[in-house]
Amino acid sequence: MNNSNIYLLILLLLVIINPLFAQNHNEHNEGSDHEKIHHHTIAMFVGYSLISNETSSDDGQTFVAPTLGLDYFYKFNHKFGLGFLNDIELASYEVETGHEESLKREYAFVSTLVFTFEPISWWSVFAGPGFEFEHHESFFVTRLGTEFIKKFNDGWSLAATFTVDIKELNTTPAIGITIFKGLGKSK
Repeated sequence: MNNSNIYLLILLLLVIINPLFAQNHNEHNEGSDHEKIHHHTIAMFVGYSLISNETSSDDGQTFVAPTLGLDYFYKFNHKFGLGFLNDIELASYEVETGHEESLKREYAFVSTLVFTFEPISWWSVFAGPGFEFEHHESFFVTRLGTEFIKKFNDGWSLAATFTVDIKELNTTPAIGITIFKGLGKSK
């Protein structure tokens, strides 16, 4: 996938997600959700990881790997929390390691513990350490990310998610959709 296709994919994702963030001026209880918080939340990520340095791509092309994730978040309050993010890349590929060598990657599993910060109700940022596990070789990972969130009733939320995994081997951005469900009673 060349860079123009990647930009087109990102633009398409933003166009699809944008209507979710439109304001509804007919809501009468606009502030009522802000007082409530679900401390425990589970989430499912569906998206694509953009693999750089992949050896089978032609002239700097980026390999696109479908990615699924299952996450858990604990919110201390409305702004701060911790997340345990677990993703699997549903693909096999080889990545250049330098000196005309390559490393085979098959269904790499990435697990990270991130600190989350939600400065405003529809936007969060997160960062933290983790590992990419794969039977050929595993790597330390630093994950950075952001989410644009639309909250619904009963603890449900939907977000456009953008992450970057920084590791020794390469840097892997990912884009996708995350569906959240707050557990238990909101407090």
